[in-house]
Amino acid sequence: MNDSRDKGDFSRHKKILAVIKFALLLFVIIGIPLFLYLKFGADIFSKEAANQVITYLKANREISFLLIILIQAVQVIICVLPGQPIQFASSYMFGIWIGFILSLCGAVIGAAISFFLAKVLGRDILYILFDETKVEDYKRKLNSGRGLLIVLLIYLVPGVPKDLVAYVAGISEMKFRPFILISTAARSPGMLGSLLLGHFYGAGNYRAIAVLLIAVSIILIICFIKRKMLIDLLDKIEENN
Repeated sequence: MNDSRDKGDFSRHKKILAVIKFALLLFVIIGIPLFLYLKFGADIFSKEAANQVITYLKANREISFLLIILIQAVQVIICVLPGQPIQFASSYMFGIWIGFILSLCGAVIGAAISFFLAKVLGRDILYILFDETKVEDYKRKLNSGRGLLIVLLIYLVPGVPKDLVAYVAGISEMKFRPFILISTAARSPGMLGSLLLGHFYGAGNYRAIAVLLIAVSIILIICFIKRKMLIDLLDKIEENN
């Protein structure tokens, strides 16, 4: 009798947990993007996003540093949102180094939330958010024994898909502290480039902007041309474990 009741309670708890997970999923993939759309309009998903963010920060200058951290964290969690406009706005408002610290804090918070959110949601829910084959491919790489090196390359090299790495890390065998340290260090150069662009724009230094854009374009073109080689390198690192 007690066994039957225990099984019924366990089944009920599983159903409640499934409902909570589904509600979290809806919040992540629908709630946050809808709020951003209603708050900023369709421009938040376009090239005008930086101007929208700057305007919003100027209107809320007294809490603008908190807003940058929050917006950057949300961008990492909702990985379909572009990150560059946020970093552009951050350096425009606060300068390179303060903007870098604020953006990096937001990115770390966002990556941490994504990591632990994946642990709560579980693998099956991630299949709804992302392509199952892609999730399993990344998970296999992160569990290969060379996972940290792979994370370093994914975040460091422009053009290599990185949108779901934090989520997959959460369901992999990877520990949180090494993941957050390596991913933060690896994302820093690209973030600093976006911040430099915003700083030069704010200072009206268009020559520096042109030089920076040319340098970034060359790096992106090389990475695009060599993208298969870079992906093959990740596979070889995994196979050589």
